[in-house]
Amino acid sequence: MTADVTTPTSGTNHLVVDSLHVYPLKGAAGFSPQSWPVDERGLRHDRRFMVVDADGVFISQRTNPRMALIRGEIAGDGLRISTAGGMIDVPFPLTNAPTLRATVWDDCFDVRIADPNASRMLSEVLHAPAQLVWMPDDCERLTSIKRGEPRRHVSFADAAPLLLTTTAALEELNTRLQRSGSSAIPMDRFRPNVVVRGATAGADDHWRTLRIGNAAFRVSNACKRCKVITIDQSTGEFAGNDPLTTLATYRAEGPSVTFGQHMMAEASGSISVGDAVAIDARHEPLP
Repeated sequence: MTADVTTPTSGTNHLVVDSLHVYPLKGAAGFSPQSWPVDERGLRHDRRFMVVDADGVFISQRTNPRMALIRGEIAGDGLRISTAGGMIDVPFPLTNAPTLRATVWDDCFDVRIADPNASRMLSEVLHAPAQLVWMPDDCERLTSIKRGEPRRHVSFADAAPLLLTTTAALEELNTRLQRSGSSAIPMDRFRPNVVVRGATAGADDHWRTLRIGNAAFRVSNACKRCKVITIDQSTGEFAGNDPLTTLATYRAEGPSVTFGQHMMAEASGSISVGDAVAIDARHEPLP
């Protein structure tokens, strides 16, 4: 059980946003803006596009690590997809595009089919049939937030609109990796949206509500990590069992390991690199 308290937790002096990361195409590399708007679904346009197979089931790095070789970014009024073999711009919204029934985990919903030329390019990179789809604004996919809180709209993200990590958590992990003879890894293994600098390692486990810029956020739960964090994001190849093995020695939660925090926006706004991060409330185990 946990109790909410309104005094900031330790390790919260001089917290600032170290970097922001938007992934318009689920499972692909993203881009890192200096400032970006926030709405109910998270960072605007984050994971509003997705690649599905012939059955409409989402393709991620879990099933096809070559997704890491694709980059998605917002360019003008569209999605720009870049691969080693070329680039294509996909305008949106796709208001009049045909619909498709798509599946993300246990959720099924109607999406819009995007440019078939983009789908052909993606199929070539992934070495498998693939179709690009887009989530319209009227799509009703809701998060399964813990602790009995109201469900919120979410894009194609696995569980929650946003993922927060801290530089201190990565530094602690890399110290442990190098101590055991493994190589340090970059933050991109964890595909965060918001990276915070200035905290102590593990401090984010206690954060409950926070403010960044003119936006407000609520932390829902720690992110349980899967084999995607063992994929080298620069090559799209499996790079060994770490960091899963090392995380299991000190970040185990039942059969899973955790790194970072799922969160949702409580108030829309805009956030920027260098913004102060104010912790308004924390939660901690009851005695």
